[in-house]
Amino acid sequence: MASRVLPIALSLALVPLAGCAAERVLVFTSEPPGASVRLDDEVVGTTPCDVPFLHYGTRRVTYYLEGYRTRSFLVDVRAPWYARFPIDIVSEVLLPIGWKDHKRIHVALESGLVEPDLPTQRSVLDRAEALRRAGPNGPRQLPPVETVPALPDAPAHATGSGGAP
Repeated sequence: MASRVLPIALSLALVPLAGCAAERVLVFTSEPPGASVRLDDEVVGTTPCDVPFLHYGTRRVTYYLEGYRTRSFLVDVRAPWYARFPIDIVSEVLLPIGWKDHKRIHVALESGLVEPDLPTQRSVLDRAEALRRAGPNGPRQLPPVETVPALPDAPAHATGSGGAP
């Protein structure tokens, strides 16, 4: 009995050492190339660039390039079927086969700078009143954003105008 339990116990003890052999990468490209890319709250490089990631979910992406409109949008980075619970326990931990998940995000930047609209006195007073009433934590309202699904090996095109964050 003890001779059977020992190999199984050793095997189970070594499973965490096997680790995850999965490679998850966000591939950012733009037309024209050379745009700065901000992922969530961090500048990650200039296009084209590859950024490894650990977790799936919704991420904010912003592209900046001098002489072009800034583009900011949400990307829904979805897990493939083999990276979802409980299948991921087998595909990443028990049998780490080293699958690759590359999500491509491509944006065509529009030439020209956006001239900001001058606010009216009424809109400034309304915003000031909303901030005054919100208290120290600020208002809870977030600006509207678009959500774009990121597809493996297919560009995710964002539509609409984006402003500076």
